[in-house]
Amino acid sequence: MKKTHVTHKNSELSSILNSHFKGKLNLARVKLISYFVIALCKVQTVTFGKLANAFDTSADSSSSLRRIQRFIANYSLDANLIARLVFNLLPEHENLIF
Repeated sequence: MKKTHVTHKNSELSSILNSHFKGKLNLARVKLISYFVIALCKVQTVTFGKLANAFDTSADSSSSLRRIQRFIANYSLDANLIARLVFNLLPEHENLIF
C-alpha cells in the first residue's frame, strides 16, 4: 500500500493527550493513540490497514499495522479515563446532561 503523507504533525494532540494521561500511559502509547485519532479523522474508517497508511510517521505502513494490532490485542484502555478525556476536550462544561 502507498503511504499517505500529511503536512501537519500530531505534536499538539500528543501534548494534550500526554498531559491528560500523565502517569497512566507511557509516551509510546500516547503517541500511538494520537496517530490513531488523526488517522481516523483522515480516512474516516476503522480498517487497520488504511489507518496504518495514514499514520504521520516515517515507519513503513506494515510496521504501523503491526503496532496497531499489538496495541489492540494487548492493551486495555480504562473507559473512565477515556470518558474524562472526552469531557475535558469539550468546549463547554456547563449545562451538560449525563
